[in-house]
Amino acid sequence: MYRGLRPWLYPDIIFNLTSHGRKFKTNIQIVHGLSEKVIKEKKIEMTSDINLKSKSENDLKESSFEKRKPFLELLLEYHLKDPSFTEKDVREEVDTFMFAGHDTTAVTVNWVLYCLGVYQEIQKKVHEELEAIFETEENNKISRETLTRMKYLECVIKETMRLYPTVPIILRENNQPFKVLGHNVHPRTICGIFIFGLHRDPESFPDPEIFDPDRFLPENSKDRHPYAFVPFSAGPRNCIGQKFAMMEMKTIISSILRRFRVTALDSREKVILYPNLVTRSVRPVRLRFESR
Repeated sequence: MYRGLRPWLYPDIIFNLTSHGRKFKTNIQIVHGLSEKVIKEKKIEMTSDINLKSKSENDLKESSFEKRKPFLELLLEYHLKDPSFTEKDVREEVDTFMFAGHDTTAVTVNWVLYCLGVYQEIQKKVHEELEAIFETEENNKISRETLTRMKYLECVIKETMRLYPTVPIILRENNQPFKVLGHNVHPRTICGIFIFGLHRDPESFPDPEIFDPDRFLPENSKDRHPYAFVPFSAGPRNCIGQKFAMMEMKTIISSILRRFRVTALDSREKVILYPNLVTRSVRPVRLRFESR
């Protein structure tokens, strides 16, 4: 964000000479080092246990039914079969899963709990949904099937991401010329997509500042433009972990709400947001948890 607000720091040759540039380089090396360590260990494990070249096609088919393979293993198999998909490509995907989904998920869970703490009647509906789901479960544990049934909680999460998008702005490089308000935008232009503002478009979301999870019920969202709501971006460069992130958030939030009632100690008017890579508040959001 520091660099993004200072155009004179855009060239790497200048940015790398600053203290922020040197710190950024050090942090990137730490991130890449951890990802490369994970990849190296997995690669050694795979090559020592399985000789992919000597495996027959039938063996591969049989092994594919034994268990669902981890994402990293699938990436490395593809890398070993097709060297054009380099280890650097593998590392970039691992970086995305290990780091891009860490802070973003935590921040969104925080905002969901805050919104439920403000809107007690909506929290009550979520409690009722969870009670209806788990009263028929013998082991009372969260499973893929129970997560699928959390329809209203999913609407709450989506409405939270509409008002408090995890990443308020994303950048894209266009490959085709187009016009905006009579101005020509040439190919290879870096374009900023202001998700925070897009999600408040009254044409897509009437009374946009009102927190209303019912907006995302199937009957209310079927005619909405597919790009009106893009918390995970959209198109070929969308978030590869969005389904996992939704399952993760449902798991965390439902686990909390089955045990606690949440109350927000600050109204929405008192919560001041500030621009960053993720949507945060100037002061920590205060919540009170009471056992149910």
